[in-house]
Amino acid sequence: MKKELAKTPNSVRERSDFGNFWRYIKISSSTKRAMKFLLLLSILLALIVCFQATGARDREDRRNRRETDEYPDVEEEGAEEDDEDDVDDDDTDNDQEIVDTRINPCDKKTCRRGEECYLDNARKAKCRCVEQCTPEPDPRYMVCSNKNLTFDSECHMDREACWCRRRKPQCGNPSFRTLRLDYYGECKQLTKCQDFEMEQFPLRMSNWLFKVMEELARRNELDGDYVEMLKSAEKDKNHVDAVIWKFCDLDVHPQDRFVTRRELLFVVATIKPMEHCLAPFLDICDANKDRKISLHEWGGCLGLDQGKIQDKCGAVHKKNKGRK
Repeated sequence: MKKELAKTPNSVRERSDFGNFWRYIKISSSTKRAMKFLLLLSILLALIVCFQATGARDREDRRNRRETDEYPDVEEEGAEEDDEDDVDDDDTDNDQEIVDTRINPCDKKTCRRGEECYLDNARKAKCRCVEQCTPEPDPRYMVCSNKNLTFDSECHMDREACWCRRRKPQCGNPSFRTLRLDYYGECKQLTKCQDFEMEQFPLRMSNWLFKVMEELARRNELDGDYVEMLKSAEKDKNHVDAVIWKFCDLDVHPQDRFVTRRELLFVVATIKPMEHCLAPFLDICDANKDRKISLHEWGGCLGLDQGKIQDKCGAVHKKNKGRK
């Protein structure tokens, strides 16, 4: 009996210890879960604080970028003269806008000859006279202006005109505001076109245009249906299609079946020093003196039969555009 009584407390004690062990395990597991939850909560709170701090720094940086000039101060050219580029500009809200610095506003700005685009302090596109023209040691780059003055290049001539348009102190003469290209090369004394030369000029011109077409075809630089026009011109002693080809080639901006003096500028500037009859000849072509030459005026002054003059420009331009 004593042995059994002695064993009974030990069994009960062992079962009690075993139950206490499992209760410890259960308490310990729940404590671990609680600790994990608190740890995750702490990490989440830390991340929120970091994001808020970063957002505050970003907002401060944006304010600083708006208040700080990222570009060097540039004196605005032509402020004295009324200019469409400047009159319509409204800078009142510039300090409230966030501009995308990846886009250059000058890409969509068009300036006049002799001008260049720049960005002001608010990154607004403005035009000013060209600041630097590349020195041209080669005399072939010289140009003669309509004032019979030689300039080192077109850039130098156009910049001079800009200075005078904007009444800058660099302007040599107020009348230079209307400077424009007369012909390429140094100015020289051009002889007057004699009457007999003017009579021969249409034939010389049509022959020259035909030779130009042949040379372009030889270089594979003659577009599309112009090759067919060359073949037709080869069979015709008057080279009618060569004359029409040049008209279509010049009638580009806009394609309105008229060639303006501006569209003729490059041809005149290139040929005038060698062919002194060209300018007075084109004056004769412009029969109604509206400063533009129609296809029929062009063909007529080059001695073509009006019945042979066909409007091929529309079809040729359309086909050539479709091939590009």
